[in-house]
Amino acid sequence: MPMKRATVAAHRRTPINYIPQIAQQVAAHGVDVAAWLARAGLDESSLSRSGNETEIATYRALIDDAVASTGESGLGLLVGRGLAPSAHGIMGLAATAAGSIQEAMEIVATYVPLRTSMVAIRTKIHGDTLCVSFDPAVGLGSTGHVVSEIALFAVKNIADSKTLAGSACKRIAFQMTEPSHAKLARSLLGCPVDYGQNWTGMIFNLSDAQRVLTQRDTLVMSEALAVCKLELDRLSSAHTITARLERLMLENKSSFPSLSVSARLLNMTPRTLHRRLHDEGASYMEILDNVRCRLAREYLNGRNMSVKEAGYLLGFTDTANFRRAYRRWYGVPPSQL
Repeated sequence: MPMKRATVAAHRRTPINYIPQIAQQVAAHGVDVAAWLARAGLDESSLSRSGNETEIATYRALIDDAVASTGESGLGLLVGRGLAPSAHGIMGLAATAAGSIQEAMEIVATYVPLRTSMVAIRTKIHGDTLCVSFDPAVGLGSTGHVVSEIALFAVKNIADSKTLAGSACKRIAFQMTEPSHAKLARSLLGCPVDYGQNWTGMIFNLSDAQRVLTQRDTLVMSEALAVCKLELDRLSSAHTITARLERLMLENKSSFPSLSVSARLLNMTPRTLHRRLHDEGASYMEILDNVRCRLAREYLNGRNMSVKEAGYLLGFTDTANFRRAYRRWYGVPPSQL
């Protein structure tokens, strides 16, 4: 049975966390918050209901509307700046109690799905530096830049809270081309900021990131992490295998995992994975095709890649095969995007 593309899209939801903080900035710029929410089909009462979720597309519309209504291109920076560690719930508590900046960043990277599905965060040691990268959800387009600014500033606030003075962050990179609010970004972030890079994230000296801090609280961190783990397990089990496999592919889009590797990462045998996908009316190849379809538009439109580059990243060894696949997905060749 062919997989219905809407099946996966139906699971593209995210908690409403951080919409209240966006609303505060909208109000500060003199925009009617109730009207702003209503245009996205929401109301102010929905922002106070714990555990409430909305479609990622709705969240994207809210952000786009907020930027347009306020006329503030740096709105993401202003929202992120106001997000103290306590704004991130139990995840923020665990990160605040961590014994080092690196430990705090790893906690955030692991448990950010508890707070939002709009961005993935990863940590990586590169030589003598710790890199913390931010990857917006597929399909956000230019809205992903705003999401990145919110998330990066909010996480930087957590890292900064671990130091007695100043900031341990040595450099910040953004994929976006230099925006009109670049001067504001450099002023607020307080460290060198480079635009037009091949990634978005923060760089710390590894020695600074690994330094054991006196304000750590091992007991609080341990108790908070136990709650985080329970919540993450609950969240993971609430999603279909189809959605979990799609998310796995998106998290490893630089090299899509095979069926057997995917099964292992999902803690099941390949036969069990195949059966459970079949029960949901899906298959591994159909999900892979769906993910490639979505990423193709993202790469060619949002990231301005060449057709050859996009095809290579999507695993096509022949550009002609990618062109045929793109025409099958969208009815036109990629050159007509």
